[in-house]
Amino acid sequence: MFDLSEIDVSRDLIEKKIDIEIETQEFFEYVNSKINVDRIGEVVFAVKDGDFILLVRQDKYPQGLYRVPSGGIGIGEKVVDALKREVKEELGIDVQEFSLIGVIEYNLCYKDKSYKFFSFVFLIDDYKKDSFAETDGEISEVLPVEVPRIKDYCDIIEQQSGFWKDWARLRYHSTYLVYEYLTQKRIK
Repeated sequence: MFDLSEIDVSRDLIEKKIDIEIETQEFFEYVNSKINVDRIGEVVFAVKDGDFILLVRQDKYPQGLYRVPSGGIGIGEKVVDALKREVKEELGIDVQEFSLIGVIEYNLCYKDKSYKFFSFVFLIDDYKKDSFAETDGEISEVLPVEVPRIKDYCDIIEQQSGFWKDWARLRYHSTYLVYEYLTQKRIK
């Protein structure tokens, strides 16, 4: 289903299967409008900047909420192509070196409906800033965070309520996977 050729896969790849019961109709409708309509999964990209990982927020997020950025994999699109496209669209950078550090298979359920959704989590070790790149404008702030502090931001994600609680139950796992991978001393 997903083309993972041309991708360096970490020997310490983390694989997870996670069931999420969606609680609000609002979030279910959001999921229903996206999955298998314009995307079949997502790329999540932890950009390493020295001793920091870049977390992002959008204006619409609740106060203090930051996460590892992500973007959709279009139907029929290679995962590596989605990664390069989304990193450029979101952050205005060209990926040079990267590795796949995690794969999360979600089973999203709401009443009698369910969706499979996949997150491919990458660590980007090297990149070049493209001064002429046009970003999509979704990201309102980029925050460099030391690896141990990523857990603090995971805790904030986990404390959300309502629509944001459902959103957070999906977004928490990919940001936490980055924290888990990096704190287990899997990279220098």
